Amino acid sequence: MKKSQPTRMCITCRSRHPQHTLIRLQQKGTEVVIFEGMGRSFYLCDTCVRDEKKIKGLAKRLRQDFERFTEFLGQLTR
Repeated sequence: MKKSQPTRMCITCRSRHPQHTLIRLQQKGTEVVIFEGMGRSFYLCDTCVRDEKKIKGLAKRLRQDFERFTEFLGQLTR
């Protein structure tokens, strides 16, 4: 019998994807960092990471500097 894969939701587009295809991040204080294993976290899909308009809205929502946030996400997707 085949096990089902966990499904998680991207916080920007609200679409569901298999967990292993998403980027998992968390906000520590004022910084957004890669999930460290404890605390609340959120997921981003690859499509949203490449969409500048969605990232701009997310940066505003998380109170992040847009240029630094896009640079951080760019480093993660390489």
